[in-house]
Amino acid sequence: MSPKAFAALFIITAVTLVAAGFMTAQDRGFRAAEGVGEKVFPRLLDRVNDTASLVIDHARGRITLRRGADGWTMKEKLDYPARVVKIKRAILGLAQLKLAEPKTKAPEKFSKLELRDPGSAGAKSRLATLFDNDGALLAEIIVGKRRRTLPGSVTGGVYIRRPGENQTWLASGGAEITDEWLNWLERKIVDVDTARVKRVVIHHPDGQTLSVSKATAETKDFAIDNMPEGKKLIIESGPNAVGASLSALQLDDIEKASPPFDPKATVSTEVTTFDGLSVKVLSAKRDGNFWLRLEASGDGEAAKEADEIIARTGGWTYKISAYAASNIAKRLENLVEDAKPKS
Repeated sequence: MSPKAFAALFIITAVTLVAAGFMTAQDRGFRAAEGVGEKVFPRLLDRVNDTASLVIDHARGRITLRRGADGWTMKEKLDYPARVVKIKRAILGLAQLKLAEPKTKAPEKFSKLELRDPGSAGAKSRLATLFDNDGALLAEIIVGKRRRTLPGSVTGGVYIRRPGENQTWLASGGAEITDEWLNWLERKIVDVDTARVKRVVIHHPDGQTLSVSKATAETKDFAIDNMPEGKKLIIESGPNAVGASLSALQLDDIEKASPPFDPKATVSTEVTTFDGLSVKVLSAKRDGNFWLRLEASGDGEAAKEADEIIARTGGWTYKISAYAASNIAKRLENLVEDAKPKS
């Protein structure tokens, strides 16, 4: 056999062996697993707008988000308004989930993927269930650990398991199903842009009063009205925190407005703006937490804003952070010190 013929035979033989090896590998189970690439809920994308409730069961309880005439609310929080955009993203995220890779079927390994039964003590899984307006089931899935990066997906992936089944999956998609109820509530109480604020007056029940103001809307810093003689600001920008006390004010919890606060323990804070809005905040400390209620009024265009604030916050009492409370209930002594050090 000539060298050329030998070389040609060698190439043909090598190609044949590679092809045979590939076919054998496929026969031994190296094909893509059945279901890979398929949507977890094939028909859900066509029915996302039919979703009337999203129920999340977890080891510590349940979160029920439901859509009514006034929009999305949370049942467990007295039907307080919920975050519409977050809910819609969660529903759409579930509808877009695709099976990427089969994982373990062994229950003893579910914990590593955070896919134990949600009712189990200490479980980190969440059972997400969608219903339509008639109460018919649209989808349900146990959601586990997130995987932030996943080849071929810009949103990463998440480990999932169908209720009643042991087969677990890594699914591609960005379904964010948290078991933290606060993340589902509409947390904004009020948001008065600091640039609009003209004056903030704080009345304490012991008779002390703090007032800060700006001369114009363009003025950068707030100043203390009637600064006591012999005193100076501890920090030059200190009064600005008071002026910004109603900027992006968020709740930490809510309750229905109970009996009026005790006047002997209530701080009254009034914020007025250059364009005619007036917001009055009544705040009090109870069981170590800070709670407040709002009143509002306005002139001209600001009257509409005041009406919106009243319609949204009336009848509710809000728990706020200690930091937010410190600005709403600031005292003069928190902002000033002696101008000359004591000898």
